[in-house]
Amino acid sequence: MPILEGLKKDVLEEMPVFEREIAIYAKVLPEMKRIMDSIGDDEKIAPSLIYHSSNPPVIILEDISQKGFKMYGKLFDFEDVTKIVKKMAKFHALSMYINENKSEKDFNLPDYDEVYINEKSIDKMRVFFDGMSVLKDYVKNWPGYEEIAEKVAKLPPKFLQKLLKIYKANPEPGLNVLCHGDIQINNMMVLKNGQDIEEIIFLDFQLSFWASPAIDLLYVLYVTGTANVRQRKDEVLLLYHRALTDYLQRIGFHQEGPPSLQDLHIDMLKLDGNLLGLCFLPMFYIDKSQVDMNAFAEPTAQAIEKFYHAFYTNPKFTDVLKDILKSLWYRGILD
Repeated sequence: MPILEGLKKDVLEEMPVFEREIAIYAKVLPEMKRIMDSIGDDEKIAPSLIYHSSNPPVIILEDISQKGFKMYGKLFDFEDVTKIVKKMAKFHALSMYINENKSEKDFNLPDYDEVYINEKSIDKMRVFFDGMSVLKDYVKNWPGYEEIAEKVAKLPPKFLQKLLKIYKANPEPGLNVLCHGDIQINNMMVLKNGQDIEEIIFLDFQLSFWASPAIDLLYVLYVTGTANVRQRKDEVLLLYHRALTDYLQRIGFHQEGPPSLQDLHIDMLKLDGNLLGLCFLPMFYIDKSQVDMNAFAEPTAQAIEKFYHAFYTNPKFTDVLKDILKSLWYRGILD
């Protein structure tokens, strides 16, 4: 828990990230392991918990680097994303099974609501969304993007409320799982055999929450995989759906059967790119040594403009952003 005053301390005081991560490691993941053991599945989803305390909040985990696991450090190609997606589908399937049998547990997964995008924290997170107001001035100067710029200019007034809505769980009996909440390259470690990835372990469950699996899938598409992965989005969804369905059947899930692939596509269309493509993606191109995030506790318009200028003039980032904006435009998501 941060001690020094500043934006990080203020934001995290509004987010139960420490309580959530302790709950996942101490309750949810052990229950998932128990279910996996019961069917002879010895795959690991996360490092083992050695010790935890709620006051003060402390978590001590198994050091999987001693077994050869390392950070990958770059975006994953399509072949390796399929491995991530299959493990994510298993994590989601186990959460659905646990929820189906929740009367036997001392926790209720639907109670794990969003810790990042919520009514209490949204104002303090405004720095991540104010880039929308700046973006239009750059997009209008890109040839062929004039109409897109007009649509982007109309998004900010309703954007925050829309985010609050889409980060809520689907009304029952809608499609919901325990989302990891932050599936990106810094929150997983890999074990390699030569140049091939043999195993992937997920880390950092402090943002996990009960909602549509589309949110985790969007992270895979926008901040975990390469551009080629986004171009093969439909294949990614098919592979995920097959892995989810197969594992649900394997562990004996009964509640109205597995969700349909069409349901998954509908959720993806509702959420696709609204947040990750336009707001959070710049954060993965940031040079943290050059930015003082505490300066954004009460950011001015000039500070926001300066902050985002580095992204919107960086071809490495804008090439990705141009593809995303056109995709959102073609599907009516910018309307």
